[in-house]
Amino acid sequence: MMKKMISMGYLRIQRILFCISIVVLLGWLVAICHCYILQEGYAQEQNQSSTIIDDKSFRVAYLTDGLFSDAGWGAFAYNAGQEIISKYGYEVTFLDNVSISNIETTLKDYAEGDYDIIIAQGYEWGDSVIQIAKKYPDIKFIVFTGLVKSENVASIFPKQQEATYLLGALAGMLSKNHTIGFIGGDEKYPNLKRMYEGYKQGALDVNFTTRVLVTYLDDWDNESKGKAAALSQIEQGADFILHVADTAGQGVIHAAKEKGIYAFGAVSDQNKLAPDTVVTSFVMDPVKAYDYVFKMIRMNNFTGMIYTPGLESTKNSTTEDGILYIAPFHGFENKIPKDIQDKFLKLSQDIRNKKIIVSE
Repeated sequence: MMKKMISMGYLRIQRILFCISIVVLLGWLVAICHCYILQEGYAQEQNQSSTIIDDKSFRVAYLTDGLFSDAGWGAFAYNAGQEIISKYGYEVTFLDNVSISNIETTLKDYAEGDYDIIIAQGYEWGDSVIQIAKKYPDIKFIVFTGLVKSENVASIFPKQQEATYLLGALAGMLSKNHTIGFIGGDEKYPNLKRMYEGYKQGALDVNFTTRVLVTYLDDWDNESKGKAAALSQIEQGADFILHVADTAGQGVIHAAKEKGIYAFGAVSDQNKLAPDTVVTSFVMDPVKAYDYVFKMIRMNNFTGMIYTPGLESTKNSTTEDGILYIAPFHGFENKIPKDIQDKFLKLSQDIRNKKIIVSE
């Protein structure tokens, strides 16, 4: 009798354990199916968000109020457009020398012209782009040196003051008169003021006795005004001058050459304009200028934003997000003392590593 009861109890336990095993197994199966469904959904979502658009038929309009022939700001526009053609294979139409009063009309004309992307180079274009973009939601607009954004408008506003900081520091270390100059086109542009402040900060950080002269021309295209402003600063003792004045800046370089002092170029490497006068230049990298925004377009996830890239260590650096670099010293390589060049490189590293914060 006792053995029979034990046997029945044992069978009951086995049944219970079997039922528990079935429940656990079913639970595992449900969990596995749930995970699989989630993974499939996530994979589909990832595939949708990372779909690469490789449409060579994209049409791009590149518009600017600058001059392609100015060897600086306008030349950068043309070179950047050529890089877009080379890198992405898109059709690019160029238009320069657009008058400020015609910006809105020009934008509307090109928006009606069946373009997929419109690049407007120049701070003045920002407000008009916002207005026109509302009426053409299927077009992507990019404002270079802009501070505007919306659903289909992105801006790129480079930290050019990081580059001019370095030129100010170099001038401060090299100036024999402890007096340097800055000549800008139009004071109302916020990026221009930042460039001046960066230049001054760099000079004073290396030599607090440096005097920094500043002149705004209220003009970007008049070489005579640029030259007259430079001659005035030279008379006041400036032996290094940075211009950020587009075509008018060429007059600054001519004056520096004529008087035997030194100049810095802007936006493009301008050493070729006066090889014995232009020590170096700050350069905006046309190869990388639009990479970030065009990657968003190609990945089909364009979002309105203001992108603020800063320094890179060398031209077209593939390991850094910056789009600004300092041009070679060319013929001045062996004329600038090694300790000053080493200090210059250290300052550049400190800016990129955020050890030096250039005021905005």
